[in-house]
Amino acid sequence: MSAPTRSPQNPTPDPASGPGTEAVTAPATTSAAEAPTTSVANAGTPAEPTGGPPVPTVGEIRARLDAWLADTVLAPEADLSAPLSDLGVDSLDLIRTARRVEAAFGVRVQLRELAVPEMTTVRLAALVAERAQRRRPPEAAPPGAGHGPVVLTPMQEQAWEEQTGDRGHWNQAMLFTTRPGLDGELFAEAVRRLVAGHVSLRLAVEARPARRPRQQVRAVDIDGPPGAALGPMLDTVDISELADRDLPAAVTLRCAVEQCSLDPLNGPVARFVRFDAGPARAGRLLIIVHQIAFDMVSWSVLLEDLEELYTALEADRRDVRCAEGTPYPEWARALAAHARTERAEAEAEWWTEVVHTPATIPLDHATADPRAANTAHTATTHHEEFPAELTGRLRAAARAHRAHPGDLVLQALGEVLAGWLDEPAVRVDILRHGREEAVAGTHLARTTGWFTTTVPVRLDLSPGTAAERLARTVGHLAALPGGGVGHGALSRHGRPRIAAALRAAPPSDISYDFEGDDADALPLGSVLPDVAPEPVGDITAPHWTRPHLIEVIATTDDQVLRVEWWYSTALHDEATVRALAARHRAALTSLLTTPAPGTTPPGADGTRGS
Repeated sequence: MSAPTRSPQNPTPDPASGPGTEAVTAPATTSAAEAPTTSVANAGTPAEPTGGPPVPTVGEIRARLDAWLADTVLAPEADLSAPLSDLGVDSLDLIRTARRVEAAFGVRVQLRELAVPEMTTVRLAALVAERAQRRRPPEAAPPGAGHGPVVLTPMQEQAWEEQTGDRGHWNQAMLFTTRPGLDGELFAEAVRRLVAGHVSLRLAVEARPARRPRQQVRAVDIDGPPGAALGPMLDTVDISELADRDLPAAVTLRCAVEQCSLDPLNGPVARFVRFDAGPARAGRLLIIVHQIAFDMVSWSVLLEDLEELYTALEADRRDVRCAEGTPYPEWARALAAHARTERAEAEAEWWTEVVHTPATIPLDHATADPRAANTAHTATTHHEEFPAELTGRLRAAARAHRAHPGDLVLQALGEVLAGWLDEPAVRVDILRHGREEAVAGTHLARTTGWFTTTVPVRLDLSPGTAAERLARTVGHLAALPGGGVGHGALSRHGRPRIAAALRAAPPSDISYDFEGDDADALPLGSVLPDVAPEPVGDITAPHWTRPHLIEVIATTDDQVLRVEWWYSTALHDEATVRALAARHRAALTSLLTTPAPGTTPPGADGTRGS
């Protein structure tokens, strides 16, 4: 499978803007343990008296969980009965597990429950079986219903303010192959039910003069012809008469044009463009969603539901539908209300200390407004690839230090920045998935939307051994309050005094994202068997303002660590970034030889790390 196009990260908040004071109220939420959402997989199953599919046994659940876990854990000799946290299962793996549990058993398990240190497949199977015994039908809005205006999330609002030009050309987009002979009418109906079930695909921003923007959800008709209900959200391009040699150019051209087709104010914020190549050839499907309504984790949710909707309709299961947990607008409202709670306000001191850590980097080219010069047009990338042997050592060292591999890559970045800035501590914005279900008891594993959030972290590089400095970083990351969403909530929706203090600090110039080996982990199936080879086009306009001056993105696709350094040629020379990347490489390599307390460094005994 060819890799999807990777772009610079999602925009991040602009702390220079003044805090808003618009009042919000907490939503009424249903207990995640008591109200499972009927998923695509089981929607057509006759309900038992308690609602949902037949109650599974603990053994059946355990077998399914072990099978899923075997696909996630890289070491074939791993003991699957060990706690999930000891098996290298990360937060994105937990999101997938929660989604699979709900789809297979009609039971909701919150991410915070999966993340407890003692959670094993045995404990999880017992938890799922117990909840399956007492589940009841969910109380939810009917599919396709609209939603009244609510506040934007902190990421949405701050990014909306940062992008002062045309905001329509700022997208997530992927192009897939479709199986030959796809039924156009069934596909249109599957897309309608997909759009009806995921409200973020129907968002629209309400821009109000001199007032904060809001978002609302437009209704979609679930009866009648699907094409009429979807309108500009769905289009079919007939390429059946094109020769094989001409097909790529035609698809590429149309994809480039489609990047300018979205309108976050008036809609649509999502388009599905199907390229019909006839009954004997694989077609294409372009899915393009405005960034204001979508993030990378949402792709898995969307693709799983589309696959299951189409295959169910093809099998004449006409009662099939998809439904998410907490709808995205309710999450926005819950997050804003969370900012005024005692629990959130107790985090203010932590975040205030973090945001006053140095985070301004030197420039090679002085300019009055570096952020105005930092556009997509001036962006370029320096790539670093590490040997596969080093990637194995990275995982071994992370286990030895009871850390995540991404923590070590971040620590090496901190060492480089501390030397560059000549500071004992530096601040970096890290990207997190943002689906923190501890906020108002929300359930977000099956919800699409823009949850990704940037979280400021403080890297303490004051004197000490390399192991001690790494331990400080690992401890700081583990202690992040509430998964980090409180920073954005407080700075945007907190009380004026708290919000002003957080947003008075200068923004961080550096961001870091460890994507691990999830970049290619898409749930492709028989309907969309692969990522298509043709490019999707430019997902942002040339004038799009990049959120950070330097963005560091690390991946471990194909078991090889790769680090991308995105930067602006208007602000930094290639030689500067190359030198930073070389120092980072050396710092990480050195860190991998640092023994954890009471251990031998990987490779020091003559053996290779696993």
